[in-house]
Amino acid sequence: MTTTTGPRRRDVLRGGLGLLTGAAVVGPLAACSGPQEGSAASREVAIATGYGISFAPLTIIEARGWLEEALPDHTVSWQVLSGGSASRDGLLAGSLQAGTGGLAPFLLGVDSGVPWRIVSGLNNMPLWMVTLDDRIRSLADLTADDRVSSPQPGSIQSMVLARAAREEFGDPDRFTANLVAMPHPDALQALLSGQIAAAVTSPPFQYQAEEEGARVLLDSYEVFGGPHGFNVVTALEEYAEANPEVLEALHAAIGRARDLIADDPAEAARVLSEAEDGAIIPERYEDYLTREGIEFTTTPQGLADLGAFMAEIGEIDAAAAPADLVFPTVAGEPVS
Repeated sequence: MTTTTGPRRRDVLRGGLGLLTGAAVVGPLAACSGPQEGSAASREVAIATGYGISFAPLTIIEARGWLEEALPDHTVSWQVLSGGSASRDGLLAGSLQAGTGGLAPFLLGVDSGVPWRIVSGLNNMPLWMVTLDDRIRSLADLTADDRVSSPQPGSIQSMVLARAAREEFGDPDRFTANLVAMPHPDALQALLSGQIAAAVTSPPFQYQAEEEGARVLLDSYEVFGGPHGFNVVTALEEYAEANPEVLEALHAAIGRARDLIADDPAEAARVLSEAEDGAIIPERYEDYLTREGIEFTTTPQGLADLGAFMAEIGEIDAAAAPADLVFPTVAGEPVS
């Protein structure tokens, strides 16, 4: 029998996820009991985005004004958030109409009764665990004192580490007590300055860490046996029922951005670089966008596999069928 030391990840999630992500936890019944911004009476469309090239399609949509074109009678705004739980809280509070986040926080929300589904996938991406510490050459070298960053408890990054820990040590919670919640940009700086021992991160931050000499300890594609989805766009069922044209426009715009990245990555990189005031030059952005394993797609993939794993280790009670987790916007795509 596996012996678990330190807090179980599920206990951390149920006990204080919202506090760790800087947003209040709002129960679905309480949050949905009053009138919500973004209901049929409102024309505000607030959309969550985040850090890294995972959100490149949304950055392109914002820069090009495609949603304003498609929804001329709506006011579109964007909010940069870290982690799917912050989007969950924004949706339930009515301050967001479309959220974003990783597959794992989405599945945790479904398991907790959040009435949301997926509007569109964003991408498939490999997620790496990286370190600069010469002492750490494998997971076995991590001690109880080593801090490891993840965007939030219950993130897909934390599930990558849990699956690797189960495969190697028979204990998915072996490193739960090591995890500290950090947005990816902060985690990169903490890694480079030696404040944390390792980071389970995402593109481009993992590539930037590697450029600074970091070693890859884990690759999620290897841990999960192949490519998988990373981030998705979500909405509440009540909002979707009242505003199907918004969901359709958002899904179409994401597809349009996906096509631009695939057909003209140099132009997509130019738009992204310009949106960040040249913080990353276009040539570097193009390199990141076209790395092996990076795929922008509207089709959510990996829900069944990740859900089954999370159910096996007790993170969720049961894995739902992927078809039950999506809106009609992607129902005709090969969701898996």
